[in-house]
Amino acid sequence: MSKLKNVYLIRHGETDWNRDKRFQGQTDVALNATGKAQAAEIAPFMSQLKIEAAFSSDLCRAFETAQIALSDQKIIIQKDHRLRETHIGEAEGLTYEEIVEKFTEESIIKWRSYEEHHMDFKYQTGESKRQMMVRIRDAVLEISQNTAQNNIAIFCHGMVMRAITFAFNQGVDWDHQVFSNGSIHHFVWDDSRPEYLKYNGKI
Repeated sequence: MSKLKNVYLIRHGETDWNRDKRFQGQTDVALNATGKAQAAEIAPFMSQLKIEAAFSSDLCRAFETAQIALSDQKIIIQKDHRLRETHIGEAEGLTYEEIVEKFTEESIIKWRSYEEHHMDFKYQTGESKRQMMVRIRDAVLEISQNTAQNNIAIFCHGMVMRAITFAFNQGVDWDHQVFSNGSIHHFVWDDSRPEYLKYNGKI
């Protein structure tokens, strides 16, 4: 009989850059008051889900979300730098309009696209989607496979969650999945298919 594990991916709460619609990437921006409130709002759900193990991106907006959301539970949160948001290089800190002005609108289309011929596009000093997906996939699979507990929480970022959904569930209409700040998304890992993570949707 196969063993199943519940893997919950949680996007960090809001930051001022989220509010101002600035591309954050790996810039370490802290939660704002709204973001802290969002993290507190999901704390009861974390208790109901009986989380037994927790992992987080080492960026403060994700780790602080984890600390607040799990404040009622005695769980050690393990940081993993591989869970960081996509590094978007010279585009970090800019708004959509500023990126269009500096790099062209086509650059954003390529950066957001998961079509094969766009997977290696990257902004100067940043990383490509292919590079990001390799580290994210490796991290999430390693956590899912090697964690003894069955209910696992991973606190991370919007592009990370989109990449995981795409990497393992290409039949899902992943492009229209909404990964809003403070949202919880359920995946299932099955040891009969150890290289796969099934997406069950938003909680």
